[in-house]
Amino acid sequence: MGAGVLHGMTIGVTVLTALGCGLILAAAPQTWLNDTAHLHRWHASKWARGPGPLVAALVIAAVAAVVFTLTVLAPPDTGWSAYAPLSGTTFTPAEPNSADRIVSALLLGLVSGATPFLATADVSLRRLPDRIVIPLSLLALGLIITGSVLGDLPMWFSAFFAGLLALVFFTALHLVGRVLRVRSMGLGDVKLAFIVFAVPGLFDPWAPALVLVAMMLISGIWALIAAVRAGRVRGVTIAFGPAMLSGMWLGCLFAPILL
Repeated sequence: MGAGVLHGMTIGVTVLTALGCGLILAAAPQTWLNDTAHLHRWHASKWARGPGPLVAALVIAAVAAVVFTLTVLAPPDTGWSAYAPLSGTTFTPAEPNSADRIVSALLLGLVSGATPFLATADVSLRRLPDRIVIPLSLLALGLIITGSVLGDLPMWFSAFFAGLLALVFFTALHLVGRVLRVRSMGLGDVKLAFIVFAVPGLFDPWAPALVLVAMMLISGIWALIAAVRAGRVRGVTIAFGPAMLSGMWLGCLFAPILL
């Protein structure tokens, strides 16, 4: 099977997985919201109840899959190799196997499919539903572990450790905020941290650092706009989930170019 066909299949699986995830979430908001007031507000939004989130999920999945395929699964041939004279071994870049392709496509598709629904829920309801975030995080962890066992590429290890470090760091921020009684990371943001930093780790080991910078810039600009619109600074809050999610995808897309 040619490389072009394999790349096309990887992109197709990503988009189809995002479609399946999006259709499930669009069809059953009452299940993952589990709150009558929030459900009424969800249905009151033309964007939320319309095709917008599903279309956005497919666009994100397609773009992410194309970039991932071109930069990770089929990077430009640099021609590098390293020879170890003591062992007589020549080292060359690892080639992706079928597990690398299939598992990464499933992971990118699931996260792409959930992203617009999580962002919309956080903006309109100020809530990142546990019934999306927790299963998505567990599925992501399971896929990353599966990829690290069955795959040949080293990206799975950088994804796992990036997600783990982010989860520990944001948990610490949340706990410090509670102790000092100041506004800090919400629990929903903490639970989302693993995904937000693990997925970019697939694209580049340093991509999570770019994600951190991007999400802070986005949240800062958003907070400034909110303060200007409110005419005050004190008491103005923003939904941090969309900044995390948009920073995640920006880091994925631009890390292969900038790093």
